Amino acid sequence: MRYAKLWRHCARCLPALFVLLLTFSIAPPGQAFCPKNGLLCFVTAKSSGSLTHQDITQRGIEALDKTYFGVPKLTKSMQKALDEIIEADAKVDDDQVTSAKHFDGENAAGAQLRLATLKQNVIDALNTSPMNTAGARQNLGSALHTIQDFYSHSNWIELGNVGAHPGVGRPGPLAFSGPGATACSGFTNTGLACANSSNLATSLLTSGYYGGEDRVKPGAFKCSHGGPLDKGSPSSDLLGYFREGINKDTRYCDISPHSTFHDAAATAAIAGTQQFVEDIKAVITNTQLRALLGAGPTLAFAIDTTGSMGGIIAGVRASATAIVNSRLGTDEEPLQYVLAPFNDPFTGPNVSTSDATSFKNSIAGLFASGGGDCPELAFSGIYNGLSLSNPSGSLFMYTDASAKDAGLAGAVIGLAKAKEIKLYAMLFGSCSPLEPGYLQAATETGGQAFFLSGGEAESVTQLADLVGRNNAVQLLSVVDAFATPQTYDLPVDSSMTQLTVSVSATNFVTPGVTLMRPDGTVVTPAMADTYMTLTGGVIISIKAPVRGLWKLRVQDSTGPTYVNVSGTSDLNFTSFRLARFAGQPPHQGLFAIDGEPLPGQSLYALAALTPGATTAQFKLRRKNFSAIADLPLNQDETDSGKYFGPITVPPESFLAYVTGSDSGGNAYQRVVSLMLSPQTVSIVAPAPQDLRAGVSTSFIYQVRNAGASDTFALAAADDLHFITSVSPSAVTLGTGESANVVVQLTPPIGTSAGSADTVTATVQSSSNALLRNSASLTSFVTGALETPGRPDFVASIVGQEAVAPGVTSIDVRLTNSGVGMARSMSLNSLQLRTLAGTGTASINTALSPSLPFVTPNIDVGSFITVRLTINTPAGLQRFSITENGTVSDTEGRSYSFSQAQAVIP
Repeated sequence: MRYAKLWRHCARCLPALFVLLLTFSIAPPGQAFCPKNGLLCFVTAKSSGSLTHQDITQRGIEALDKTYFGVPKLTKSMQKALDEIIEADAKVDDDQVTSAKHFDGENAAGAQLRLATLKQNVIDALNTSPMNTAGARQNLGSALHTIQDFYSHSNWIELGNVGAHPGVGRPGPLAFSGPGATACSGFTNTGLACANSSNLATSLLTSGYYGGEDRVKPGAFKCSHGGPLDKGSPSSDLLGYFREGINKDTRYCDISPHSTFHDAAATAAIAGTQQFVEDIKAVITNTQLRALLGAGPTLAFAIDTTGSMGGIIAGVRASATAIVNSRLGTDEEPLQYVLAPFNDPFTGPNVSTSDATSFKNSIAGLFASGGGDCPELAFSGIYNGLSLSNPSGSLFMYTDASAKDAGLAGAVIGLAKAKEIKLYAMLFGSCSPLEPGYLQAATETGGQAFFLSGGEAESVTQLADLVGRNNAVQLLSVVDAFATPQTYDLPVDSSMTQLTVSVSATNFVTPGVTLMRPDGTVVTPAMADTYMTLTGGVIISIKAPVRGLWKLRVQDSTGPTYVNVSGTSDLNFTSFRLARFAGQPPHQGLFAIDGEPLPGQSLYALAALTPGATTAQFKLRRKNFSAIADLPLNQDETDSGKYFGPITVPPESFLAYVTGSDSGGNAYQRVVSLMLSPQTVSIVAPAPQDLRAGVSTSFIYQVRNAGASDTFALAAADDLHFITSVSPSAVTLGTGESANVVVQLTPPIGTSAGSADTVTATVQSSSNALLRNSASLTSFVTGALETPGRPDFVASIVGQEAVAPGVTSIDVRLTNSGVGMARSMSLNSLQLRTLAGTGTASINTALSPSLPFVTPNIDVGSFITVRLTINTPAGLQRFSITENGTVSDTEGRSYSFSQAQAVIP
C-alpha cells in the first residue's frame, strides 16, 4: 500500500471535487484532510475501512508478539519497538522514484535484492556489540513496506492466491512477466464510475508501472499502477486516470482501480509481514528477538566516577545489583542494561548489554578516582547513556558536581525527548553553583531531580526499580512551589497494580507529603510497601492499591518541587505527538515533527492508548497542572486505541493528559510526561543515509527563525563520534530567515556493519538560554557494497514558503535516480528565468548555501533536500529554477545533470 503511517478521518466529498482539487494542486492541512490515508479525505466514505501500512504492520507483528512472548496485550516497550518499525515503514513513501521499493514496474529482481540487503542489515545490526536495535527496527520497517506493496501492486491476489507468497523476501527469483510479454490488454472504458479496468492478460506475476519512477512503462501491453497522479496511466478521458491500473491500495476505486481486491491483498500482506519476521527469527537468538521486538524494559545509569563519589557509587552498586537479581527469570527482567560512567577528562567505558552478569560485573568494576576541580563531563555521560538506551524508559544520573559541558544540555534534552526517556538527576551536593541544565532536563523529560546526602544513594536507587517496569504509567507530572498546601486527585482504576508517589525539592528540604486512600485514611509507613523520607524528598509505593479516588497533598516547599505519581497498569497513554501534513502526492499523511513546535502553529495531535479505556478526554496542562485547554480528538476507525485531531500550538510549554473511564466504569488519569516547549527557532533533520566505513557522508539540517532577529550557535553531537565537521558554527537570522547546516560524518575504517550512530543537531540562541531546538537522526553503517554504475539526479520541489515580502524559500529534493552510487555530487550553479509577470528572481546568497554545494555520497534511491531562498519581486508571477551540477560514480567517472522546475511565488 502506498499510503504512509497516518490516522483516518475521511470527509464526504464528491469525486468531481477531488478532481478539481488535484487539478489545482491544493493540499493544505485542515479538517478535511485524512490523517491516515492522505488524499482519501477528498473522496467519499467508500474508502472507510481501508488498511494502511500502519494497520498491516501493527496487526501482523502484534499477533507475533503475543505468540512469541505469551502476553495478552503488548507491553509499553513492545509497542514502542513496533512504533519504530511502523515509522520506518511509512518513510519509504518519501521515495516515489525507486520502483524496487514498491515492487512496481515488474522490478521483482530489484525488490528481491533490496529485501535481501535489508534482511542482512537487520541481522548485522543485531549482531553488533552493543546490539543496534534502532538500526534493526529501521531496516525491518523499510523491508516490510516493500513486502506489503507486493500484495497491493502485483496481481498475486487476482491470480486466485491467498496468504503469503512463498518466495517474496527469500532467496531466488520470482516468476515475473518478461519485458516483452503482454501483462494487460489495455484499458476498457465501460462508462462506469467504478470499473475493474486494466484487463490482466497473463498467468505470471506482474506489477503496475507508476509514472515518474525509474521503470518506464514500455507500452499498453503492460499494466499501470493507476490512481489520480499516475502519469503513466494513459486513459483517454479525465476520469480514466482514476480507473486505469491494478493497484489495490484502498477500497475506493478512484484511487485504486482494483479496489475490490483490497481486503484480500491486506490480509495477504499481514501474512507476508509475519513470514518475513519469522524468517529473521529463525536465524537470530531469542535474546536478539526480544531486543528487536522490545520484550523487556531498560535499566540505565550514568554515574560520576571522580574521587568524591566513592560512597555514592557503592550505594548505587548495591541497590542496582539487588534490582537485577530480583528480576532474573521474571517478566520484568530487563531487555537491556546500560552503564555510562563519566568524570573529567574522560567518559566511559560505556556498557550496553542484555546479560545481567556482565552488567553486574561492569558496575562492580566502577571505582572513584581523580578529580581536583569541580565540573565534570556530566552531559556527555548522559548523552552516552541515552544513545545506548532503547526508546522509552528512564535514565538515572548521579553526580556531586556541576557540568563542564553544559553546552550539551540542549542535545541531551532533545535526544531524551526524541527517544521518550525520562531523566532522573540524583544530586549529592555541589562544589560549584547549581547546574540549571540538570533541573531543566528533569523537568522537560518528565523525570525528577533529588538533592540528597551521600548515604542516601542506595535508598533512592530503589526508585529505578519502581518506575522502570514493563507497564509503567504516569498519572501526574508536576513542578511547582508549595508554600501553601496543594491537593491533587489521583484516580486509581481497576488495571492499576502499583501506585508510586515521588516528591522532591531542590533546596535540601524535605517536602510535606500526605497520601490519602479513597476512604480518607492517611497512608503511614506501616501501610506502604515502600515509604522513604529522604533529605530532599519522599517516596511512597503501594502494591495492589484499592481502586477509587486517592488524594495527595504537598506542602512546606518554597522552591521548585517535583511531584511524580506513577504506577504499573496495562492501560497506558503510550504516546502523544505533534505532526504535520507532508509527503509526496498521492501519499501524503501526518508525520511527526522534529523537535519542538512553533507557537501558534497549526498541526495535528496524535495520541495512542492501550486497550482498556471506554472513554477518553484529552486536555493540555502546564507543568504546574493548571489547565490550558481541552483537546478534542477523534478516534480512529480501524484502531480504537488511536486518536487524532487538529491543534493550534499554545504559546507556552505544556503536557498532554487523558482522563476517562475504564472498562469497569472506574475513573482513570494518565499523562505523557515529556513536556512540549514551543520555540520560535526550528531545526529539521534530513532523510537518513547509509554510512560506510571510511567514507564521508554529509547531512543537511535546515534551521529557521520565526522570532526576533538573533544569532544562533549551531552544534551537533553523536554517540559514536563520527562527526568530523559542523558548518557553519553560528548564524545570524532575521525574522523568517533560514539557513542550512551541514554535519559531516566519517566512520573510521573497520567500523562494524550494523553500527548505529545517532546525531543530535542543536540550535541555541546566544541571548536566551531557553530558546533552542534540536533534531535527532539515527543512521547505521551498512555492509552492502557501493553500487557501481552511472548515478543521475532528478529534482523536485517538496516545500515552499514565503519567509518575508519578496523572499521565497523552496525545498529542492535531489534524488539519485541512476543505477549506481553517487560520489561527490556537486550542485554547481542555479539559473533563474522569468516565465510570467515582471521582474527577475535572484538567489538570496545570504540565506542559500554557497555554491558549489558538495555532498560526498548518495545511494541509489536516496536523496538530499536543499533549502534555496529566492528574492522574488512583487510583479513576478511565475519563474523557473534550473539546478546544474556534476556527479561521480564509484569508479571516478564524472557526469553532468540539469533539472528544472516552475515556481509560483
